Amino acid sequence: MDGIKIWSRFALLFLTIVLLNDPVSAQHVETLRGVVLDHQTKAPLPGATVTIRGTSRFYTTSSDFNGWFEIENVPVGLHDIVVELKDYKNLLLRNVEVVTGKEAFRVIELDQKVKDNKKDIDIRPYKPGIARNATATVSAFSFNRDNVQASDNVKEDPAEMAARLPAIQQIVAGRNDLSVRGNSPAGLVWQLDDIPVVAPNFSHEIGLPGGTYPLLPNALLGKSEIDYGPSPAGPIDALAGKFNLRFRDGNRVDRRYSVEMGSYGAAVSAEGPISRKPSSSYLVYYRNSLPSVLEGGGVEAVPGIFPDRQQAAFKVNIPTRFAGTFSIFAASGKDKVEMLPGSSAHPENFYVYGGQPNTDNYLNETLYTGGFSHKIYLKRGISSIETTVGISGYEKTSRMEMYRSTSFRQIDTGNDNKEQALFFSSRFQHKPSVSNYIVAGISARIHQVNFADSTLTGNVTQVYPKTYYTLLDANEKGMVQVQADASWQHKFGNTTAVYVGMSASYFTFNQTTSIEPRLSIRHEYNSKTIVSIGYGLKSQLQPMFLYFMKTKADPTGRVVKEGNRNLSPTRMHELVGAIDRNFRGNLRLHAEIYFQQLMKVPVEQHVSSYSMMNYGAGFRDYSIYPLVNLGTGQNKGLELQLDKYLSHGYYFRLSGAVYDSKYKASDGASRNTAFNGAYKSDLTLGTRFPFSQNGLLDLNLHATYSGGAPLPGIDDSTSVLVGYTVYDEASRYVNREPAWFRIDAQVSLKWSMRWLSHELSFNLHNLTGEKILLRRFYNPESGAIDEEYQLGFVPTILYRVYF
Repeated sequence: MDGIKIWSRFALLFLTIVLLNDPVSAQHVETLRGVVLDHQTKAPLPGATVTIRGTSRFYTTSSDFNGWFEIENVPVGLHDIVVELKDYKNLLLRNVEVVTGKEAFRVIELDQKVKDNKKDIDIRPYKPGIARNATATVSAFSFNRDNVQASDNVKEDPAEMAARLPAIQQIVAGRNDLSVRGNSPAGLVWQLDDIPVVAPNFSHEIGLPGGTYPLLPNALLGKSEIDYGPSPAGPIDALAGKFNLRFRDGNRVDRRYSVEMGSYGAAVSAEGPISRKPSSSYLVYYRNSLPSVLEGGGVEAVPGIFPDRQQAAFKVNIPTRFAGTFSIFAASGKDKVEMLPGSSAHPENFYVYGGQPNTDNYLNETLYTGGFSHKIYLKRGISSIETTVGISGYEKTSRMEMYRSTSFRQIDTGNDNKEQALFFSSRFQHKPSVSNYIVAGISARIHQVNFADSTLTGNVTQVYPKTYYTLLDANEKGMVQVQADASWQHKFGNTTAVYVGMSASYFTFNQTTSIEPRLSIRHEYNSKTIVSIGYGLKSQLQPMFLYFMKTKADPTGRVVKEGNRNLSPTRMHELVGAIDRNFRGNLRLHAEIYFQQLMKVPVEQHVSSYSMMNYGAGFRDYSIYPLVNLGTGQNKGLELQLDKYLSHGYYFRLSGAVYDSKYKASDGASRNTAFNGAYKSDLTLGTRFPFSQNGLLDLNLHATYSGGAPLPGIDDSTSVLVGYTVYDEASRYVNREPAWFRIDAQVSLKWSMRWLSHELSFNLHNLTGEKILLRRFYNPESGAIDEEYQLGFVPTILYRVYF
């Protein structure tokens, strides 16, 4: 931890010098830019009036032919912006942050009015989190890098933000595997600019999207969205939800840079216009993790805690006058992790990450996602075609070596896995009138895999060497998933909108098909209250590795090669009702009630309690017996969220959820899923206010109280007798972990100078050191059942300069 102390002292010293040398008598200014779009079609809206209100000077402008606007010499601080345009509902954006050295940029979307029987004099405040997709009426939340950083930790992980929603539970502290409404994290599909990402996080487990750190940090995020309800028909479906992260565009007028240093390493970024004409732009980013940075300074990083990681990303955006807009983007990274309790001076770190005694772990992985998109308007503001082509994949090798004695060391498990997907999508949208909006599209996803995975068989008391059991040995190309969808939204006046959609998909690998209808209704009861209802039938293919598992025909050990090849997609009926109510004092209450019925869940052919609904509750918890689509599941719950937007210097969010998640496996018994925590409540409380003339201070506390996850159930006496962990079928997920309470705190300081700004953030994760149970297991070293806990108190720091 010496490295963290060194950089903390450096950041504090540098900030002190800045504060002492920067004059406080003059207030600094920066340029506010943005673009005004139609909420449905995303077409640019010229002629919109943009006004900064509440200032001594009058700041106003209008959007140009391409929807762009610019206001110069805006004082640093927090500002309210009013946007007005004939035939559109006026909009108020509160607390837009302006600091020097960093472009204040906003994407503003206006909702078109169907008719105007009365004069529209009300300016409606923008609701943070409103769905980016205009046809998503329930269970959708949007965000951008500004509201993520305002309430998130310096790990800069958008999944941490999503975990604060009442519907979403972070499974393990220190990892961003997310369970949505009691579903497996495998049901949450991550996307990057609409391209489905095979491996969106480092240190992921096969078939799961979560990991320890995101491929795309939120410093590069534009307006993104998480959709966890009966989503509109589209090119990709997911059972639990879709997490669509989007690159922001680079600065199209000025060249800007940033440099940062923190607990997770050092990073630099650059952005600006490509040519003298202020339209096209570039954005590049590079990050190096803490071990490489500290090594250059002669400081040893702690093995296992700080992986050796490098990341790079870029986006180029080129609008043209007649040929549409072209974009090229990519994100990639390499990661190396070694947790060596057998030979390291820091053996305690291995237990933090779920290891076993006397065991060394090695991991090397490469992640990549990139693509090309083109959007052209056939008739401005009415019809457009958007085409996206992309590639995503990973290469990962890992092994686990166990010390059987002081002189004998053996590899217990090892894998060399590669997975890649090529993606194509073309979507047509048409707005023939103010009341009607039509979308249709086709897509294809071509999967390629090369899996090799094996593990030792037998128990730890056997004479060595043991024999290896091959779990995966597959090299398959050309597995194509094709999908087509069409949808229509109709507005009945300005108060009611009805959405109808349909999608169909086909998987060439095993000739499975699915047809899925969607329906939603949104009614604006009055200017303060909106009620919505949505229904959808969704499906999702199984994780690619599952189709190629080398399975055993029965517990006696006879091997059946790839016994899961004919598995069909898991399906879900989902019904959600929602109410959204605004109150005085910038208060907003949002409530949702939902019911989900899962079908065709893979379970074992022989009678057991195993179900893929629990996949992701632990590591390597898949079955080695043949699976069939005979399992079912059911989720239901109520979610409440009360937001108080920033005003009078403070803000808060109070949310809660009560839910029940059950499944039935091949034994027919109804059980809790591994993710059925039963209840969860979150409180975020913060204050943000200007100090002096050029500074902003943000103090933030986040508290979570959650029911404990169900435990798999261990036969303690048998485990001690045979020398390894033996699970008890009768008690599987009957007992629970203890309920837990956790507090995180954040202090963020931003200080503007004439041409640059500084940002310094401190985070205290698990401030009280709450001991949250991770798992119970048999420890062959102690000869007893041990308990392992999640991360305790972890402080982190981030220092960043914009110029």
